[in-house]
Amino acid sequence: MPRGARLAAVAVAVAVGFVVVVLPLFSNSGAPHAEISGAVPDTATAGRPLHVDIALDNVGDGIIYPVCVTLNSDAATLLSALFQGLDQVAARGNRVCGGQLTGQETISVSLVFTLNHRGIATVRLVPQQGTTVIGPAFSATVIVS
Repeated sequence: MPRGARLAAVAVAVAVGFVVVVLPLFSNSGAPHAEISGAVPDTATAGRPLHVDIALDNVGDGIIYPVCVTLNSDAATLLSALFQGLDQVAARGNRVCGGQLTGQETISVSLVFTLNHRGIATVRLVPQQGTTVIGPAFSATVIVS
């Protein structure tokens, strides 16, 4: 085999090796997936702000940007969130977004919402990447006085 052909074969082998081994390390591929955990108080007062601390865990390998939390409840209104104790963000349409989550990262989020009616309210918090749901809802029941 001529020398030029051998060099070309080695160059192709190195390029293929780089693509197969190194490039996936920098990839953001894969569907994003996050989970919410935390505790919502069992009781609350209607119309008063309720502060709830949650953890938002990126259980996938990709980057989640922007990371959002949506409050699904007819009986509650999301007011704001504090991401990692740094970024205070006002809610819009019962949804709040702030920052990003890298693979396998967990962040703290302090939510502030009000419960609008007396009785029993079900609160559902849903992790999202922008407007796309990326994990199961976290649900809690609150007795509102």
